[in-house]
Amino acid sequence: MSRGRVRSQLGELWEGRDVAVVYAVLVVVISVVVATQPPLLLRDVVQTSSTNLVNLRQRPLSVLFASAFVISPVFGLWIVVPMVVAYGELQRWLGRASLFVVAVLGHVGATLFVATMEITQLAKGRVGFSIAVSPDVGVSYGLAAVAGVLVIRVAGTWRRRYVIASLIVIVGQLLILRNFTGLGHLTAWLIGLAVAVPVSNVMRIRHEVQS
Repeated sequence: MSRGRVRSQLGELWEGRDVAVVYAVLVVVISVVVATQPPLLLRDVVQTSSTNLVNLRQRPLSVLFASAFVISPVFGLWIVVPMVVAYGELQRWLGRASLFVVAVLGHVGATLFVATMEITQLAKGRVGFSIAVSPDVGVSYGLAAVAGVLVIRVAGTWRRRYVIASLIVIVGQLLILRNFTGLGHLTAWLIGLAVAVPVSNVMRIRHEVQS
């Protein structure tokens, strides 16, 4: 493959997907660097970046930010591929600001809902105190929210299949994991669907005005 061809393909990938690509590179680099640390240091870094109950109480803003840039264990980096595709599609469709808002709503909203459920179950004695310090990092909440919004981006003939496939993945992982992280994915996806409603209305009104 010629150098010009490679440059052209990279340019096409970058155009309209710069936020998705930069974010993915940061996540990969940070996660790989973290993974190369000695076991004790690795555990400390992940624990410090986690949005567990203890960290959310002590330094909520910093862990909400840091947790979105760390994936551990490192084999979980496979999720970066669908993330770039989904984030890139949303960015090219609605722009950088909308992508940022949706991803943040999904990440923060799902995290806070999960924390509320953990506190409730902890107070009822249904879970052990270890839940308060269990690690929770990654990009999956933001990705789930973006996937929810993209429901209205899919063409009508494929939309039902997209929703069914999304439900299978979201509900399936919830049944398999049977933990609060699985609940967080479902919550983030529902947040995305909720955001999709006003977006759909705006798109419909805009189409009617242009017609």
